[in-house]
Amino acid sequence: MALEIDPRWAFSVFLLSVRLGVLLALTPILSGTSVPAPVRVLLVLSLTLFTVSALNVTPIAVPTGIAQVLFATLTEAAVGAVLAFGIFAAFAAFSVAGTLLDIQIGFGIGSVFDPVTRRQTPVLATAFNLLAVTAFFAMDGHHALMRGIAYSLQQLPPGAFFTSLSVIPVAKQFGVMFLLGIVLVAPAVFCVFLAEIGLAMLSRVMPQLNIFVLGIPVKIFVGLSVLVLSMAYVAPVMGKIFLSIFTYWEEVLG
Repeated sequence: MALEIDPRWAFSVFLLSVRLGVLLALTPILSGTSVPAPVRVLLVLSLTLFTVSALNVTPIAVPTGIAQVLFATLTEAAVGAVLAFGIFAAFAAFSVAGTLLDIQIGFGIGSVFDPVTRRQTPVLATAFNLLAVTAFFAMDGHHALMRGIAYSLQQLPPGAFFTSLSVIPVAKQFGVMFLLGIVLVAPAVFCVFLAEIGLAMLSRVMPQLNIFVLGIPVKIFVGLSVLVLSMAYVAPVMGKIFLSIFTYWEEVLG
């Protein structure tokens, strides 16, 4: 009994696996080194097989030579990298927020070793990165991500490339990383700023006090207290951050 495989189906699976592999490898969703490589490969292949079978995905053309296969592979890798930037910038907003608050309250002085990225990372930046991944799955972002992948296949079938790639969506998504990142911790940063003003006035009235030693615990207490109190109101901001991923995809793919 001979097993016959449709060349168009096999080529679709190969190209889509390249797109999804690059997309997930360049984003915090699957880029952690703690995830074993076989698990990542199996996950990408499973998503690829289910997507190709469910959506009846077909490539724009079946290559007849090695050069065409290589060109199509590089094209899919480029598409995956462009789409991955939207996710990367959205998750980077949380890292920007944590790093900014770390610097303001003094946690930037002491960093912890992150076993995932294998580098020294500020305390609150690490906490915000974990919060980002948790909130993404809690808000059904993974379901929206799969719908976005299906939309990308409708706009750009395997083997196709962007007809016109504008830098405007890229610049807007880059701005989201800083704007919404600052909004996440704006109340805490503002209150820490007010605390620094109060400490500066206190140092003028009582110059014998060591304001540096006194200011560190005060800023930590104010910053963390306001951060905890404001966490109940950041859900809409996190929703806007994750929504910016698919807004970016729609503008890039449109």
